[in-house]
Amino acid sequence: MRIRLQTGLILATAYILMVMAMPINATEAEDQALYIKRLKYEYDNRTFAYLGMKKAAHVLQDEPAGVFYQAYYDLEVVNQQIYTRSAVALNFDYKAGWFTRFRGHAGGFAAHFITFSPESLIRIIVPYIPKLEQLRDLAEPRYQAFFDYVVAQEQAQLEASQVAKTDGWEQGAVVLRAFVDRIDIDKVAASSDEQ
Repeated sequence: MRIRLQTGLILATAYILMVMAMPINATEAEDQALYIKRLKYEYDNRTFAYLGMKKAAHVLQDEPAGVFYQAYYDLEVVNQQIYTRSAVALNFDYKAGWFTRFRGHAGGFAAHFITFSPESLIRIIVPYIPKLEQLRDLAEPRYQAFFDYVVAQEQAQLEASQVAKTDGWEQGAVVLRAFVDRIDIDKVAASSDEQ
């Protein structure tokens, strides 16, 4: 009788612990899946922006918007360095797919026909920042500096676009250049020795 009671108590305890642990594990798995999804999207976004801004800066070099797009491209050049170094530390094997590269080239090619206004950039950036903040919150704390940077560079794009809208392309470029000048790649790039 006593053995049956102990066995029943052990099985009940194990069952309760297993049931209680399931939602936690499911949440952790869901969080990890969302983290990877957001991380991949952000890396794709940076590749898209790098390719698009490179072409747009060249195409618009003699236009009023040219200074802004050149400053934006300069930011994306630095982002490529930071994100490439960080991918190694994050153990994130990133390779841009053909569709991402195609979109980047197509976006830059579109600059031959239209110049994306500051308003259109703002409409794209505003809903994206909360997704990056969520990515930062899901990341391991030891990579805080990198994910803080991920959010900060997007906020700098937003601020620059807002300034370009109110004060002109050149002033928006000033905001982007000031942000780029303050970047310390070694401090923001994730490294595998972070604790």
